[in-house]
Amino acid sequence: MSKQHELKILPVHFNAAVAGKKRAELRKFDRGYSEGDTLLLREWTEEGGYTGKIIRVEVTHIANVGEYAPGYLLLSFIVLS
Repeated sequence: MSKQHELKILPVHFNAAVAGKKRAELRKFDRGYSEGDTLLLREWTEEGGYTGKIIRVEVTHIANVGEYAPGYLLLSFIVLS
């Protein structure tokens, strides 16, 4: 069964995802991510916190990059809305 994960994302990365240029997220392997899960990427700034902008994406592939970045996964995704 798929899960939904809410994640912070900086404006530069949020805007690239909205534009369709960014198609993956490097994340700590701490939430039990699975293919088919939904990520709610919530734009966040250090100065002001959450901006209210959200993009929904679906995880299409998970690459274990632990050999290069211990404890991290590369989550490929498609934009849902």
